[in-house]
Amino acid sequence: MNYKRALKLVSLLITALLIGYVSAATYKYLYIDGSVTVGTQKIVWVQSGSEIAGDTATVGLSVEPGIPTDFNDTLYLKNKDTSDHNLTVTVTTNVGADFTYFYVYIYENFTTPGTWTLVDDLNIKTLNDQYSTYTGNDPLQASSLYKLDFGVKPTTGASGSYNFDIKVTYE
Repeated sequence: MNYKRALKLVSLLITALLIGYVSAATYKYLYIDGSVTVGTQKIVWVQSGSEIAGDTATVGLSVEPGIPTDFNDTLYLKNKDTSDHNLTVTVTTNVGADFTYFYVYIYENFTTPGTWTLVDDLNIKTLNDQYSTYTGNDPLQASSLYKLDFGVKPTTGASGSYNFDIKVTYE
């Protein structure tokens, strides 16, 4: 009787090994042998004459109710690359209705070197307002800048802090 049990156990063990071998034999493997190279940032913010490390520039604007205020030479977008880059500048958080107007003016100086030429103005009151070089505008040329100036006029009843966000996407 012990031989029968031992034979069944050996038979089950052999069957399990065969099933395991056949199952393992049907798998094929593919691998990815990859690498990543981290270079330097190609498009950077420049504020107060210095490049900003990372991807976020912080701008704080102080205005008075009902008084129009212009902020010039506030922020620059610099192409440090040797290639031109297409980009899109989009208002991703707008300021709302407590402003008569609130614009960011985008200038370039590579079409006519030495002269800042207005290429577009974004209404920061309008969500998703955007400027894009993908739609027929010239890309940001290698070693060139965009200058961003602001024009703000809050309503006479405006008070407190208002946040806005602008996103730059480039290739």
